[in-house]
Amino acid sequence: MTHPASQAAARLLSPQTGDALCLQTVLDQMPQRVIIKDAQSVFLYCNEQAAQDIGASPAAIVGKTDFDFFPPDLARRYQEDDRRVMASGERASFEEPYQRDGQQRWLETTKIPIRDETDHCIGIAVLFDDITEKKNSAEVTLRRAWALRALSASNNALVHARGEAELLQSVCNAITEDGLYRLAYIAWGRATTDHRVDVVACAGEARDLIAELEINWGEHHSHGSGAVGRCLRSGKTVNIPAIMSDPGLTPWLDQARRFGLVSMMATPLNIENGESGALVVFASVENAFGADELHLFEDLSHNLRYGIESRRTTSAYEHSLLERAQQATVLEHSLEQALTAIASVLEQRDPYTAGHQKHVADLAVKIGKEMGLDDNDLRGLYLSAVVHDLGKIQVPAEILSKPTRLNKLEFALVKRHPEVGYTILKNIDFPWPIADIIRQHHEYLDGSGYPRRLQGNDILLQARILTVADIVESMSSDRPYRQALGLDVALGQIRSMRGAQLDPDVVDACVRVVERGEFEPHLMMLEA
Repeated sequence: MTHPASQAAARLLSPQTGDALCLQTVLDQMPQRVIIKDAQSVFLYCNEQAAQDIGASPAAIVGKTDFDFFPPDLARRYQEDDRRVMASGERASFEEPYQRDGQQRWLETTKIPIRDETDHCIGIAVLFDDITEKKNSAEVTLRRAWALRALSASNNALVHARGEAELLQSVCNAITEDGLYRLAYIAWGRATTDHRVDVVACAGEARDLIAELEINWGEHHSHGSGAVGRCLRSGKTVNIPAIMSDPGLTPWLDQARRFGLVSMMATPLNIENGESGALVVFASVENAFGADELHLFEDLSHNLRYGIESRRTTSAYEHSLLERAQQATVLEHSLEQALTAIASVLEQRDPYTAGHQKHVADLAVKIGKEMGLDDNDLRGLYLSAVVHDLGKIQVPAEILSKPTRLNKLEFALVKRHPEVGYTILKNIDFPWPIADIIRQHHEYLDGSGYPRRLQGNDILLQARILTVADIVESMSSDRPYRQALGLDVALGQIRSMRGAQLDPDVVDACVRVVERGEFEPHLMMLEA
Protein backbone atom coordinates (compact mmCIF):
# COMPACT_ATOMS: atom_id res chain seq x y z
CA MET A 1 0.00 0.00 0.00
CA THR A 2 1.40 3.40 -0.94
CA HIS A 3 2.23 5.61 2.05
CA PRO A 4 0.25 8.91 2.28
CA ALA A 5 3.50 10.89 2.11
CA SER A 6 4.36 9.22 -1.20
CA GLN A 7 0.88 10.01 -2.51
CA ALA A 8 1.21 13.64 -1.36
CA ALA A 9 4.64 14.01 -2.92
CA ALA A 10 3.42 12.39 -6.13
CA ARG A 11 0.60 14.93 -6.37
CA LEU A 12 2.91 17.80 -5.49
CA LEU A 13 5.64 16.85 -7.94
CA SER A 14 3.54 15.34 -10.73
CA PRO A 15 4.93 16.38 -14.13
CA GLN A 16 1.37 16.53 -15.51
CA THR A 17 0.68 19.88 -13.89
CA GLY A 18 2.15 23.24 -14.77
CA ASP A 19 2.50 24.12 -11.10
CA ALA A 20 4.57 20.99 -10.47
CA LEU A 21 6.86 21.73 -13.41
CA CYS A 22 7.33 25.26 -12.13
CA LEU A 23 8.06 24.00 -8.60
CA GLN A 24 10.62 21.46 -9.84
CA THR A 25 12.30 24.11 -11.98
CA VAL A 26 12.59 26.43 -8.97
CA LEU A 27 13.94 23.68 -6.72
CA ASP A 28 16.48 22.54 -9.33
CA GLN A 29 17.79 26.10 -9.72
CA MET A 30 18.16 26.72 -5.98
CA PRO A 31 21.77 26.97 -4.72
CA GLN A 32 20.68 24.99 -1.65
CA ARG A 33 20.42 21.23 -1.85
CA VAL A 34 16.83 19.99 -1.39
CA ILE A 35 15.61 16.46 -0.56
CA ILE A 36 12.08 15.33 0.31
CA LYS A 37 11.61 12.09 2.27
CA ASP A 38 8.56 10.17 3.42
CA ALA A 39 7.88 9.13 7.03
CA GLN A 40 10.24 6.15 6.63
CA SER A 41 13.07 8.43 5.34
CA VAL A 42 12.70 7.09 1.78
CA PHE A 43 13.75 9.68 -0.83
CA LEU A 44 10.73 11.03 -2.77
CA TYR A 45 12.50 13.94 -4.48
CA CYS A 46 16.05 15.24 -4.88
CA ASN A 47 16.99 18.44 -6.75
CA GLU A 48 19.94 18.65 -9.13
CA GLN A 49 22.32 20.28 -6.60
CA ALA A 50 21.76 17.54 -4.02
CA ALA A 51 22.04 14.80 -6.65
CA GLN A 52 25.45 16.12 -7.77
CA ASP A 53 26.74 15.92 -4.19
CA ILE A 54 25.41 12.40 -3.73
CA GLY A 55 26.88 11.32 -7.08
CA ALA A 56 23.77 9.96 -8.79
CA SER A 57 20.94 11.26 -10.94
CA PRO A 58 17.78 12.52 -9.22
CA ALA A 59 15.81 9.64 -10.79
CA ALA A 60 18.27 7.06 -9.41
CA ILE A 61 17.96 8.53 -5.91
CA VAL A 62 14.14 8.45 -5.65
CA GLY A 63 12.97 5.37 -3.75
CA LYS A 64 16.34 4.87 -2.02
CA THR A 65 17.44 5.73 1.55
CA ASP A 66 20.51 7.25 3.16
CA PHE A 67 21.92 3.74 3.64
CA ASP A 68 22.18 3.36 -0.17
CA PHE A 69 24.58 6.29 -0.48
CA PHE A 70 26.37 6.90 2.83
CA PRO A 71 28.39 4.87 5.37
CA PRO A 72 26.11 3.14 7.90
CA ASP A 73 27.09 5.37 10.84
CA LEU A 74 26.31 8.56 8.87
CA ALA A 75 23.08 7.14 7.44
CA ARG A 76 21.96 6.10 10.91
CA ARG A 77 22.73 9.60 12.24
CA TYR A 78 20.76 11.26 9.40
CA GLN A 79 17.70 9.09 9.99
CA GLU A 80 17.81 9.61 13.76
CA ASP A 81 17.70 13.37 13.11
CA ASP A 82 14.75 12.80 10.72
CA ARG A 83 12.82 10.92 13.39
CA ARG A 84 13.45 13.58 16.04
CA VAL A 85 12.16 16.34 13.77
CA MET A 86 9.06 14.37 12.70
CA ALA A 87 8.32 13.39 16.32
CA SER A 88 8.62 16.97 17.60
CA GLY A 89 6.83 18.52 14.63
CA GLU A 90 9.31 21.42 14.74
CA ARG A 91 11.99 22.38 12.22
CA ALA A 92 15.57 21.94 13.39
CA SER A 93 19.07 22.73 12.15
CA PHE A 94 22.16 20.54 12.42
CA GLU A 95 25.82 20.53 11.47
CA GLU A 96 26.41 17.10 9.94
CA PRO A 97 29.43 15.37 8.36
CA TYR A 98 29.24 13.69 4.96
CA GLN A 99 31.57 12.00 2.48
CA ARG A 100 32.41 13.47 -0.94
CA ASP A 101 35.19 12.32 -3.27
CA GLY A 102 36.59 10.22 -0.42
CA GLN A 103 36.90 13.21 1.92
CA GLN A 104 34.86 14.22 4.97
CA ARG A 105 33.02 17.50 4.51
CA TRP A 106 30.41 19.36 6.58
CA LEU A 107 26.79 20.33 5.94
CA GLU A 108 24.54 22.87 7.61
CA THR A 109 21.20 21.10 7.40
CA THR A 110 17.67 22.35 8.09
CA LYS A 111 14.94 19.69 8.42
CA ILE A 112 11.28 20.72 8.15
CA PRO A 113 8.33 18.39 8.91
CA ILE A 114 5.70 18.00 6.14
CA ARG A 115 2.08 17.75 7.31
CA ASP A 116 -1.10 16.56 5.59
CA GLU A 117 -4.53 18.18 5.70
CA THR A 118 -5.14 16.69 9.16
CA ASP A 119 -1.89 18.19 10.51
CA HIS A 120 -0.32 14.70 10.66
CA CYS A 121 3.45 14.57 9.93
CA ILE A 122 3.85 12.52 6.75
CA GLY A 123 7.42 13.29 5.75
CA ILE A 124 10.29 15.71 5.92
CA ALA A 125 11.96 18.34 3.71
CA VAL A 126 15.74 18.58 3.99
CA LEU A 127 17.64 21.72 2.90
CA PHE A 128 21.40 21.79 3.25
CA ASP A 129 24.51 23.77 2.30
CA ASP A 130 28.15 22.70 2.21
CA ILE A 131 29.87 24.73 4.96
CA THR A 132 33.22 22.91 4.85
CA GLU A 133 35.25 25.92 3.72
CA LYS A 134 33.56 28.23 6.23
CA LYS A 135 34.11 25.73 9.07
CA ASN A 136 37.74 25.24 8.06
CA SER A 137 38.24 29.00 7.94
CA ALA A 138 36.97 29.35 11.51
CA GLU A 139 39.21 26.49 12.70
CA VAL A 140 42.28 27.99 10.98
CA THR A 141 41.57 31.35 12.63
CA LEU A 142 41.24 29.71 16.03
CA ARG A 143 44.48 27.71 15.60
CA ARG A 144 46.29 30.92 14.67
CA ALA A 145 44.92 32.57 17.81
CA TRP A 146 46.33 29.63 19.85
CA ALA A 147 49.78 30.10 18.35
CA LEU A 148 49.65 33.89 18.78
CA ARG A 149 48.71 33.42 22.42
CA ALA A 150 51.66 31.06 22.94
CA LEU A 151 54.05 33.42 21.16
CA SER A 152 52.84 36.42 23.18
CA ALA A 153 53.37 34.65 26.51
CA SER A 154 56.73 33.28 25.35
CA ASN A 155 57.99 36.73 24.35
CA ASN A 156 57.10 37.93 27.83
CA ALA A 157 59.24 35.12 29.26
CA LEU A 158 62.09 36.11 26.94
CA VAL A 159 62.13 39.58 28.48
CA HIS A 160 61.72 38.69 32.16
CA ALA A 161 63.51 35.35 32.71
CA ARG A 162 66.76 35.88 34.63
CA GLY A 163 68.87 32.90 33.60
CA GLU A 164 69.02 30.44 30.73
CA ALA A 165 67.37 27.53 32.58
CA GLU A 166 64.54 29.79 33.76
CA LEU A 167 64.15 31.11 30.22
CA LEU A 168 63.78 27.64 28.66
CA GLN A 169 61.32 26.48 31.31
CA SER A 170 59.30 29.72 31.11
CA VAL A 171 58.90 29.36 27.35
CA CYS A 172 57.62 25.77 27.71
CA ASN A 173 55.25 26.93 30.47
CA ALA A 174 53.96 29.76 28.30
CA ILE A 175 53.27 27.53 25.29
CA THR A 176 51.23 25.05 27.34
CA GLU A 177 49.70 27.48 29.83
CA ASP A 178 46.06 27.24 28.69
CA GLY A 179 46.10 23.54 27.75
CA LEU A 180 45.63 24.03 24.01
CA TYR A 181 49.06 22.45 23.46
CA ARG A 182 49.44 19.33 25.60
CA LEU A 183 53.24 19.17 25.71
CA ALA A 184 56.19 21.40 24.84
CA TYR A 185 59.84 20.61 25.40
CA ILE A 186 63.29 21.85 24.44
CA ALA A 187 66.05 19.32 23.72
CA TRP A 188 69.71 19.43 22.73
CA GLY A 189 71.23 16.91 20.35
CA ARG A 190 74.60 16.01 21.82
CA ALA A 191 77.62 15.66 19.50
CA THR A 192 78.56 12.29 20.96
CA THR A 193 79.08 8.90 19.36
CA ASP A 194 75.74 7.66 20.71
CA HIS A 195 73.83 10.69 19.28
CA ARG A 196 72.04 11.27 22.59
CA VAL A 197 69.20 13.78 22.88
CA ASP A 198 68.73 15.52 26.26
CA VAL A 199 65.47 17.21 27.22
CA VAL A 200 66.36 20.33 29.26
CA ALA A 201 62.90 21.86 29.79
CA CYS A 202 59.31 20.63 29.44
CA ALA A 203 55.74 21.58 30.43
CA GLY A 204 52.15 20.65 29.71
CA GLU A 205 49.48 18.17 30.73
CA ALA A 206 51.46 15.34 29.09
CA ARG A 207 54.84 16.25 30.67
CA ASP A 208 55.02 12.89 32.49
CA LEU A 209 55.74 11.38 29.07
CA ILE A 210 59.27 12.84 29.19
CA ALA A 211 60.32 10.44 31.97
CA GLU A 212 59.76 7.46 29.66
CA LEU A 213 60.70 9.09 26.36
CA GLU A 214 63.70 7.72 24.45
CA ILE A 215 64.93 9.95 21.61
CA ASN A 216 68.01 9.77 19.43
CA TRP A 217 69.17 11.75 16.43
CA GLY A 218 71.29 9.02 14.86
CA GLU A 219 70.03 8.19 11.37
CA HIS A 220 70.34 4.42 11.86
CA HIS A 221 69.26 4.27 15.49
CA SER A 222 65.94 2.52 16.29
CA HIS A 223 64.70 5.71 17.99
CA GLY A 224 66.18 8.16 15.50
CA SER A 225 63.29 8.22 13.00
CA GLY A 226 61.07 10.61 14.98
CA ALA A 227 60.40 14.29 14.33
CA VAL A 228 63.22 15.43 16.63
CA GLY A 229 65.81 13.18 14.98
CA ARG A 230 64.75 14.33 11.53
CA CYS A 231 64.77 17.98 12.64
CA LEU A 232 68.26 17.79 14.15
CA ARG A 233 69.73 15.99 11.12
CA SER A 234 68.16 18.25 8.48
CA GLY A 235 68.17 21.55 10.35
CA LYS A 236 64.60 22.10 9.13
CA THR A 237 61.17 22.23 10.76
CA VAL A 238 59.31 18.90 10.79
CA ASN A 239 55.50 18.90 10.91
CA ILE A 240 53.52 15.74 11.75
CA PRO A 241 49.80 16.47 11.06
CA ALA A 242 48.68 13.03 12.35
CA ILE A 243 51.03 11.12 14.65
CA MET A 244 49.19 7.82 14.23
CA SER A 245 49.71 7.91 10.45
CA ASP A 246 53.45 8.65 10.48
CA PRO A 247 55.57 5.46 10.06
CA GLY A 248 58.62 7.16 11.56
CA LEU A 249 56.82 7.50 14.91
CA THR A 250 55.98 3.79 15.31
CA PRO A 251 58.17 3.36 18.47
CA TRP A 252 56.12 6.01 20.30
CA LEU A 253 52.52 5.35 19.13
CA ASP A 254 51.36 3.68 22.36
CA GLN A 255 52.71 6.56 24.42
CA ALA A 256 51.15 9.15 22.12
CA ARG A 257 47.77 7.41 22.35
CA ARG A 258 47.98 7.14 26.13
CA PHE A 259 48.83 10.84 26.59
CA GLY A 260 46.33 12.14 23.98
CA LEU A 261 48.97 13.46 21.55
CA VAL A 262 47.58 13.71 18.01
CA SER A 263 49.87 16.06 16.04
CA MET A 264 53.28 17.65 16.60
CA MET A 265 56.01 19.87 15.21
CA ALA A 266 59.73 20.24 15.87
CA THR A 267 61.66 23.32 14.79
CA PRO A 268 65.46 23.80 14.99
CA LEU A 269 67.10 25.73 17.84
CA ASN A 270 70.73 26.25 16.84
CA ILE A 271 73.16 28.38 18.88
CA GLU A 272 76.24 30.21 17.57
CA ASN A 273 78.61 28.01 19.59
CA GLY A 274 77.52 25.00 17.54
CA GLU A 275 74.89 23.53 19.83
CA SER A 276 71.95 22.04 17.93
CA GLY A 277 68.57 21.67 19.56
CA ALA A 278 64.87 21.62 18.86
CA LEU A 279 61.68 23.21 20.18
CA VAL A 280 58.98 20.52 20.13
CA VAL A 281 55.22 21.12 20.56
CA PHE A 282 52.34 18.59 20.66
CA ALA A 283 48.59 19.22 20.19
CA SER A 284 45.47 17.16 20.91
CA VAL A 285 43.94 17.70 17.43
CA GLU A 286 45.03 16.74 13.92
CA ASN A 287 46.57 19.37 11.60
CA ALA A 288 47.18 21.77 14.49
CA PHE A 289 50.21 23.30 12.76
CA GLY A 290 49.44 24.97 9.45
CA ALA A 291 51.86 27.19 7.55
CA ASP A 292 51.07 30.24 9.71
CA GLU A 293 51.48 28.35 12.99
CA LEU A 294 54.79 26.82 11.87
CA HIS A 295 56.05 30.26 10.90
CA LEU A 296 55.12 31.64 14.33
CA PHE A 297 56.92 28.84 16.17
CA GLU A 298 59.96 29.24 13.91
CA ASP A 299 59.97 32.93 14.89
CA LEU A 300 59.75 31.91 18.55
CA SER A 301 62.71 29.52 18.13
CA HIS A 302 64.66 32.32 16.46
CA ASN A 303 63.80 34.65 19.37
CA LEU A 304 64.72 31.95 21.87
CA ARG A 305 68.09 31.53 20.23
CA TYR A 306 68.80 35.24 20.72
CA GLY A 307 67.46 35.02 24.27
CA ILE A 308 69.95 32.26 25.12
CA GLU A 309 72.87 33.99 23.44
CA SER A 310 72.00 37.35 24.95
CA ARG A 311 72.06 35.90 28.46
CA ARG A 312 75.56 34.69 27.71
CA THR A 313 76.59 38.13 26.50
CA THR A 314 75.35 41.22 28.35
CA SER A 315 75.51 43.57 25.38
CA ALA A 316 73.59 41.11 23.19
CA TYR A 317 70.97 40.77 25.93
CA GLU A 318 70.34 44.54 26.03
CA HIS A 319 69.91 44.58 22.26
CA SER A 320 67.53 41.62 22.52
CA LEU A 321 65.25 43.49 24.95
CA LEU A 322 64.73 46.25 22.41
CA GLU A 323 64.04 43.75 19.63
CA ARG A 324 61.55 41.84 21.82
CA ALA A 325 59.70 45.08 22.60
CA GLN A 326 59.37 45.82 18.89
CA GLN A 327 58.11 42.31 18.25
CA ALA A 328 55.58 42.67 21.08
CA THR A 329 54.10 45.63 19.22
CA VAL A 330 53.89 43.58 16.03
CA LEU A 331 52.27 40.75 18.00
CA GLU A 332 49.66 43.10 19.44
CA HIS A 333 48.68 44.09 15.89
CA SER A 334 48.52 40.39 14.95
CA LEU A 335 46.13 39.72 17.83
CA GLU A 336 43.95 42.59 16.63
CA GLN A 337 43.95 41.13 13.11
CA ALA A 338 42.92 37.75 14.53
CA LEU A 339 39.91 39.43 16.21
CA THR A 340 38.95 41.10 12.94
CA ALA A 341 39.15 37.75 11.12
CA ILE A 342 36.95 36.10 13.77
CA ALA A 343 34.38 38.90 13.38
CA SER A 344 34.39 38.35 9.61
CA VAL A 345 33.64 34.63 10.03
CA LEU A 346 30.63 35.49 12.22
CA GLU A 347 29.29 38.10 9.80
CA GLN A 348 29.40 35.59 6.92
CA ARG A 349 26.89 33.43 8.83
CA ASP A 350 24.41 36.25 9.41
CA PRO A 351 23.92 38.78 6.55
CA TYR A 352 21.37 40.80 8.54
CA THR A 353 23.87 41.75 11.21
CA ALA A 354 26.83 42.11 8.83
CA GLY A 355 28.22 45.50 9.78
CA HIS A 356 26.27 45.65 13.06
CA GLN A 357 29.36 45.01 15.19
CA LYS A 358 31.39 47.59 13.23
CA HIS A 359 28.65 50.22 13.64
CA VAL A 360 28.38 49.49 17.36
CA ALA A 361 32.18 49.80 17.65
CA ASP A 362 32.17 53.18 15.88
CA LEU A 363 29.41 54.56 18.13
CA ALA A 364 31.04 53.13 21.29
CA VAL A 365 34.34 54.87 20.49
CA LYS A 366 32.56 58.19 19.89
CA ILE A 367 30.81 57.85 23.25
CA GLY A 368 34.14 56.97 24.89
CA LYS A 369 35.81 60.05 23.37
CA GLU A 370 32.93 62.20 24.57
CA MET A 371 33.57 60.86 28.09
CA GLY A 372 37.33 61.53 27.91
CA LEU A 373 38.73 57.98 27.67
CA ASP A 374 42.40 57.84 26.62
CA ASP A 375 43.59 56.31 23.35
CA ASN A 376 44.57 52.98 24.93
CA ASP A 377 41.16 52.48 26.55
CA LEU A 378 39.43 53.51 23.32
CA ARG A 379 41.42 50.90 21.40
CA GLY A 380 40.36 48.17 23.81
CA LEU A 381 36.75 49.38 23.65
CA TYR A 382 36.77 49.30 19.84
CA LEU A 383 38.20 45.77 19.63
CA SER A 384 35.71 44.50 22.22
CA ALA A 385 32.82 45.99 20.27
CA VAL A 386 34.04 44.60 16.94
CA VAL A 387 33.55 41.04 18.29
CA HIS A 388 30.95 41.62 21.00
CA ASP A 389 28.54 39.16 19.32
CA LEU A 390 31.23 36.50 18.75
CA GLY A 391 29.28 34.06 20.94
CA LYS A 392 26.51 33.96 18.34
CA ILE A 393 28.78 31.69 16.28
CA GLN A 394 27.18 28.79 18.19
CA VAL A 395 23.62 29.94 17.34
CA PRO A 396 22.16 28.28 14.19
CA ALA A 397 22.11 30.72 11.26
CA GLU A 398 18.42 29.96 10.81
CA ILE A 399 17.67 31.55 14.21
CA LEU A 400 19.92 34.57 13.61
CA SER A 401 18.10 35.43 10.35
CA LYS A 402 14.61 34.36 11.45
CA PRO A 403 12.10 36.85 9.90
CA THR A 404 9.79 36.72 12.94
CA ARG A 405 10.38 37.24 16.64
CA LEU A 406 12.19 34.46 18.45
CA ASN A 407 10.30 32.03 20.66
CA LYS A 408 11.28 31.44 24.29
CA LEU A 409 13.66 28.56 23.56
CA GLU A 410 15.36 30.36 20.66
CA PHE A 411 15.84 33.53 22.72
CA ALA A 412 17.33 31.51 25.58
CA LEU A 413 19.87 30.09 23.13
CA VAL A 414 20.76 33.58 21.84
CA LYS A 415 21.12 34.88 25.42
CA ARG A 416 24.06 32.51 25.94
CA HIS A 417 26.23 34.46 23.48
CA PRO A 418 27.99 36.78 26.01
CA GLU A 419 29.18 33.75 28.03
CA VAL A 420 30.21 31.84 24.89
CA GLY A 421 32.17 34.83 23.58
CA TYR A 422 33.92 35.14 26.95
CA THR A 423 34.85 31.44 26.93
CA ILE A 424 36.38 31.68 23.43
CA LEU A 425 38.56 34.72 24.23
CA LYS A 426 39.30 34.46 27.98
CA ASN A 427 42.66 32.70 27.55
CA ILE A 428 44.06 35.13 24.98
CA ASP A 429 46.38 37.58 26.72
CA PHE A 430 45.13 40.91 25.33
CA PRO A 431 46.34 44.19 26.87
CA TRP A 432 42.65 44.98 27.56
CA PRO A 433 39.88 43.04 29.39
CA ILE A 434 38.17 42.19 26.10
CA ALA A 435 36.67 38.86 27.23
CA ASP A 436 35.13 40.47 30.36
CA ILE A 437 33.73 43.42 28.39
CA ILE A 438 32.00 41.02 25.99
CA ARG A 439 30.67 38.95 28.88
CA GLN A 440 29.14 42.04 30.52
CA HIS A 441 27.61 43.88 27.56
CA HIS A 442 24.05 42.77 28.45
CA GLU A 443 24.34 43.55 32.18
CA TYR A 444 22.29 46.42 33.74
CA LEU A 445 23.09 48.61 36.77
CA ASP A 446 20.07 47.30 38.72
CA GLY A 447 21.09 43.65 38.29
CA SER A 448 18.33 42.82 35.79
CA GLY A 449 20.71 41.96 32.96
CA TYR A 450 22.45 38.71 32.02
CA PRO A 451 24.34 36.39 32.22
CA ARG A 452 25.59 37.13 35.78
CA ARG A 453 23.16 39.84 36.99
CA LEU A 454 26.01 42.19 37.89
CA GLN A 455 25.20 45.56 39.47
CA GLY A 456 26.61 49.09 39.49
CA ASN A 457 30.37 49.45 39.44
CA ASP A 458 30.82 45.67 39.20
CA ILE A 459 30.20 46.29 35.49
CA LEU A 460 33.24 47.63 33.62
CA LEU A 461 32.88 51.15 32.23
CA GLN A 462 33.71 49.89 28.72
CA ALA A 463 30.91 47.31 29.01
CA ARG A 464 28.45 50.04 30.12
CA ILE A 465 29.40 52.06 27.04
CA LEU A 466 29.07 49.03 24.78
CA THR A 467 25.59 48.27 26.20
CA VAL A 468 24.27 51.75 25.30
CA ALA A 469 25.87 51.68 21.83
CA ASP A 470 24.42 48.22 21.15
CA ILE A 471 20.88 49.31 22.12
CA VAL A 472 20.96 52.46 19.98
CA GLU A 473 22.46 50.74 16.93
CA SER A 474 20.09 47.75 17.15
CA MET A 475 16.93 49.84 17.52
CA SER A 476 17.86 52.36 14.82
CA SER A 477 18.84 49.68 12.29
CA ASP A 478 16.90 47.13 10.26
CA ARG A 479 16.47 43.69 11.82
CA PRO A 480 15.31 40.42 10.19
CA TYR A 481 11.87 40.69 11.85
CA ARG A 482 11.27 44.47 11.57
CA GLN A 483 12.37 47.68 9.90
CA ALA A 484 14.45 50.27 11.75
CA LEU A 485 12.63 52.08 14.57
CA GLY A 486 14.68 55.23 14.09
CA LEU A 487 17.13 57.23 16.19
CA ASP A 488 14.42 59.16 18.04
CA VAL A 489 12.87 55.95 19.35
CA ALA A 490 16.32 54.59 20.25
CA LEU A 491 17.23 57.73 22.20
CA GLY A 492 13.86 57.63 23.95
CA GLN A 493 14.59 54.05 25.01
CA ILE A 494 17.99 54.76 26.57
CA ARG A 495 16.62 57.88 28.28
CA SER A 496 13.88 55.74 29.86
CA MET A 497 16.55 53.32 31.15
CA ARG A 498 18.93 56.07 32.32
CA GLY A 499 20.03 55.76 35.92
CA ALA A 500 18.14 52.58 36.79
CA GLN A 501 19.62 50.26 34.16
CA LEU A 502 22.06 52.34 32.12
CA ASP A 503 24.93 54.53 33.28
CA PRO A 504 23.59 58.14 33.20
CA ASP A 505 26.95 59.60 32.10
CA VAL A 506 27.12 57.14 29.21
CA VAL A 507 23.53 57.85 28.15
CA ASP A 508 24.14 61.63 28.23
CA ALA A 509 27.34 61.28 26.19
CA CYS A 510 25.56 59.10 23.61
CA VAL A 511 22.67 61.57 23.28
CA ARG A 512 25.13 64.41 22.63
CA VAL A 513 26.98 62.39 19.98
CA VAL A 514 23.76 61.44 18.15
CA GLU A 515 22.19 64.90 18.36
CA ARG A 516 25.34 66.40 16.79
CA GLY A 517 24.74 64.08 13.82
CA GLU A 518 27.92 62.06 14.38
CA PHE A 519 26.21 58.66 14.08
CA GLU A 520 24.31 57.17 11.14
CA PRO A 521 22.27 53.96 11.66
CA HIS A 522 22.91 50.80 9.63
CA LEU A 523 20.02 50.42 7.15
CA MET A 524 19.31 47.77 4.50
CA MET A 525 16.41 46.88 2.25
CA LEU A 526 14.30 44.16 3.86
CA GLU A 527 12.19 41.77 1.80
CA ALA A 528 8.48 42.35 1.98
